[in-house]
Amino acid sequence: MSAASPTASPRETPRPILGHVADAANLLTLCGLASSVLAMLLAVRAEYAGAAIALVAAFVFDVVDGPVAARATNRDHHQSAFGANLDSLADMVSAGVALGVVILSYGDFRFVYWPFAVAIAMAAALRLSYFNVHGLDSDSGTYTGLPADLAVIGFVALMLFDGPLDLAAFRVVLCVGALVLAALMVSSLPIPKLTGRASVAVTVGGLALAAVHAARLVG
Repeated sequence: MSAASPTASPRETPRPILGHVADAANLLTLCGLASSVLAMLLAVRAEYAGAAIALVAAFVFDVVDGPVAARATNRDHHQSAFGANLDSLADMVSAGVALGVVILSYGDFRFVYWPFAVAIAMAAALRLSYFNVHGLDSDSGTYTGLPADLAVIGFVALMLFDGPLDLAAFRVVLCVGALVLAALMVSSLPIPKLTGRASVAVTVGGLALAAVHAARLVG
């Protein structure tokens, strides 16, 4: 066996897991994850307006953590890679698991609603995995398929039909809408990356949806 090269650098010791928490962007991502878990809790308790508000909160945290990470000056490549993976996992909870739980709760957890919950969870997993491998198209500045955070906002908008429609009709709208969102997430549609005013407009739109749900909550 040949001797090790004298110029070889020693293996870098990774920082502790909790060492990655001392990062503003990662903390925001974790807040979004906590919001998604809260949305599931509220949905199970049939407090759907509150669940919708929590989903919007998860969306807002997801929107904000990226710019915060980009502006950080003390992030090394390990911290950036950790944050990207953490963000993807949090998106899976919000766009996949939480939306599935909301669908099941609206359906009184009957088996007939299971395929719709699974469909949106699988679509979110596929969409996020595809992005993790292929990323943003650098030439066109577009994503392939509907981003998971926009799927969350689309779903929250669908939840506004809870009330104007009777429960049976609303369940149909929600399930069909979930299938449409799932299909968009796994489609080959080029979706422009929202930046600047467009990103602000979508965020404001999400907050407006939360405000409507909040009004219904107190009304």
